[in-house]
Amino acid sequence: MNLSQKILTIIIIFVVWINFLSCTDKTEENKQSENYTGNAKIEFLDTIHDFGILKENEIVEYTFKYTNTGTAPLKIKNIETDCGCTIPKYDKKSVLPGEKARIKVTFDSQGFRNNIYKTITVKSNAETSKIKLILTAYIKNNKSLDY
Repeated sequence: MNLSQKILTIIIIFVVWINFLSCTDKTEENKQSENYTGNAKIEFLDTIHDFGILKENEIVEYTFKYTNTGTAPLKIKNIETDCGCTIPKYDKKSVLPGEKARIKVTFDSQGFRNNIYKTITVKSNAETSKIKLILTAYIKNNKSLDY
């Protein structure tokens, strides 16, 4: 057996091994979701939050709370924001039917003035696969006078 045949044999064995692992490896989450029928449904307590009046360079947080009101596990696939000033944090684990969870959002007002409107798009496996959460505030210029 020459060198190229040995390399080819190793590659074939590797490909077969990877294929075998991908077909038989089920995560605990996949096993858990097999026990449910129906759909996940995400229901937020509120989808809009107004921070009120903020100062420039102020960092604030808000927690959006939600419940899986469906009959199957809910999985947040991704959360997108419209700028780097808004950072979401959430648990990546599935939320079982009837369970509650939260998305904590941090907003940094640096570089903003006047009225702001920021969107957070939550993508999930729920019946409504995209939901928009909204943050609003009025950013006051630190140099402006209070009346």
